[in-house]
Amino acid sequence: MKNKEDQLEILAIGLDSFSIEAIKKSLKENKLKYHISFLQDVADLTGFSKRNAAQAVFFYSNRQSQKTVDDIRRIHQLIPRAAITLLSPRAEQTGIIGAFRAGLFDFLTLPIDQHEMRTVIYRLKLHGAIQSGQWNPERAVLHLFSRPESFTAIRDVAAGLDQYMGLFFEVEKEIQFSSNLKILTSLQQKLKLTEHQLKRIKRFLSDDTGLIFGLRFVQDRFYFLVKRGNGQLSYLVARNTSEYDIKDILSDYLSNVLKTSLSILAESRKREAMRMLSLTDEVTGLFNQRKLIEDLELYIARYQHDKLGFSLLFVDIDYFKNVNDQFGHVVGSQLLIDMAGILRGQLRSSDLVYRYGGDEFIVLLPRTSVEETKKIALRVSEAVKNAEFTVDNDKKYRLSLSIGVAEFPTDATSAKSIIDFADKMMYMSKKSGRGKVFHVTEVVA
Repeated sequence: MKNKEDQLEILAIGLDSFSIEAIKKSLKENKLKYHISFLQDVADLTGFSKRNAAQAVFFYSNRQSQKTVDDIRRIHQLIPRAAITLLSPRAEQTGIIGAFRAGLFDFLTLPIDQHEMRTVIYRLKLHGAIQSGQWNPERAVLHLFSRPESFTAIRDVAAGLDQYMGLFFEVEKEIQFSSNLKILTSLQQKLKLTEHQLKRIKRFLSDDTGLIFGLRFVQDRFYFLVKRGNGQLSYLVARNTSEYDIKDILSDYLSNVLKTSLSILAESRKREAMRMLSLTDEVTGLFNQRKLIEDLELYIARYQHDKLGFSLLFVDIDYFKNVNDQFGHVVGSQLLIDMAGILRGQLRSSDLVYRYGGDEFIVLLPRTSVEETKKIALRVSEAVKNAEFTVDNDKKYRLSLSIGVAEFPTDATSAKSIIDFADKMMYMSKKSGRGKVFHVTEVVA
């Protein structure tokens, strides 16, 4: 994706230094010359004189799905030929699909994985090759869909299919159907299909890996069946807007690629499941210490861009050793599971809970002031004090917590230092009396 000076023009909107360095690293690995311009927000695009030169846009958003989609649509309107890649810690499937339909080219979850970043750069090169005429769409489609390892599920291919089809076709007509029977009846009436054609269509409809099927090609008009997910199908009439005759490439070849990629997709899902296991505590099902460090490093790095702080609760169960000594570790493990349930129940959906080790838990509270954090800590503490835990032969047992509170930004500049500070606050809480919430020199009963 290069201009006359053999240089890729990139526009970065809202990106932090960590993300910029990851992009630069991948560009250098691909031996691409580049120039990057920076904007803080999509609203700044209106007055940006060099926007029409941008060939690729890397856009950060942590906003609600609809706001993100609106921003992508705005970027697409102002820079229609640029490939837009969204970077976000959110991975909501509905929002991602909506973003693709609004003109998104690719999506990256944060923190950036270098393998995924390399795949994005690879696709940008293809996008540029198509637009410059170096590659015909036929060759590009082969390459775009012959790398199924870059997708984590069939639905990800489906979500991106509309975007890639937009390179070759202008949809003139779309009729949606909710069942295979309805679409078969309608097609038979419209196209007067032969038995052989009906058999092929039925095979496509029952094939979980097939996404798009070419019905007929008449001059520059293409007639497709497309699976939209959740049992929804579309009958499309599209006009070929490119100069190339691509015919069955989007049906037969794509179907074959997806069939042969099933094992790769299964391996990808298996790798992701194994990764999540490595970040999960096996007793409580909460995130573990390794995931805590990853998340803290991300939030600390993000602060340079969005200036949004966060707080930590360092939670310790008082006298938990007595439980293990008196009732055994099986009962102790069950109490830890019950404690995890209480923590989840008292926190917001945006809050993250980790088992730090033994009877210690850490809660990460994004965008939360110290005063709000102490209120949350007190609510958690009271919930535990009021709870009855079942131990030996239905005997009821009560627990209390000592909680330390820390905030960022402070003098702590790393994940380890802020955890250590919260730990220190928790220790001071214990010294001042079990069942307390402690922050700096102030004890809150």
